Amino acid sequence: MSGYTYAVARVRALENGLLSPGRWERLAATETPDEAWRVLGETVYSRWMENRSPYQYEEVIWDELRTTADLLRALVEEGGLAQESFLLAYLLKYDMHNLKILLLEKAGGRPGKPAPVSRYEWAQAAKIMADPKWVELTAGQEGGDPLARATIIFEQKEFPDPQELQREVDLFYYGYMAERSRKLSPALREFWALLVDLINLRILLRVKIMGKDRAFLARFLLPGGLVPEKEFLPALAWSAEEIRNWWFWRPAGKLAAGLEDFSVLWRVEKAADQLLTRYLERFRRRAFGEEPLFAYFWDKEREGRKLRVLMAAKINKMPAEEWKERI
Repeated sequence: MSGYTYAVARVRALENGLLSPGRWERLAATETPDEAWRVLGETVYSRWMENRSPYQYEEVIWDELRTTADLLRALVEEGGLAQESFLLAYLLKYDMHNLKILLLEKAGGRPGKPAPVSRYEWAQAAKIMADPKWVELTAGQEGGDPLARATIIFEQKEFPDPQELQREVDLFYYGYMAERSRKLSPALREFWALLVDLINLRILLRVKIMGKDRAFLARFLLPGGLVPEKEFLPALAWSAEEIRNWWFWRPAGKLAAGLEDFSVLWRVEKAADQLLTRYLERFRRRAFGEEPLFAYFWDKEREGRKLRVLMAAKINKMPAEEWKERI
């Protein structure tokens, strides 16, 4: 616990580097990508911007998130509770993304760009996915490494349809997290369940827009939420207003209280993100434990997503009314 006391103190200092509302206003008010780049150069992102242009904003955002993840992983491991860590389990989603890219490339698909963020030190993640003998040794033990287990499972299958690969890898990750969540603190367990509920709501709305049937929806719903997957199926036949009224009485019903229209998917996604961020506010006040570490990483992820929207809008000269509300 003493390790986390030190870690929380480090995170408190790092929080001062998050982009402030005033900084966001300045970024939004810029007229060109170069102006936005200069404003961003006054922040912690400046350490990655040397010899880079505004068109390389993705690399800068990834470098900042990678460094954040590396620091927090080191702080968790110093605390001696890495095997119990929610943050490290959460970071596995980036390794699962990289595994999908590797499998698609092996199947002759289009090369993808791996995420430089990882649950592991990068060399270890690459070794897990590349060395079958090492992987089998690791995963053969009870409760073995999750990336190792996933590598074994998915290398034995063929995925002519990339969407099917995406579905199975997602189900593996969320199944793993559902199992892990049983050992989490009540607050983290509830946060994760709410996150899954909100993802399943967005899946429902996407499938409705696609005009697919219940069987299709059932294949993509994720485990681990407070709302059983089967409760989403009849909602596929309802109007957006009926879905909103139904959701109002679900555990994440505050989303419906603050959002009148469920027919615009990006508004639902934004409201879900805001709801989860408000939930995490209680974590930031804690003096120890890994909850403040995860809350800080969540903030850095959100910051990166908003910066991508802003820089893409500036580069493509999009009118402010088309993007500003999204950030």
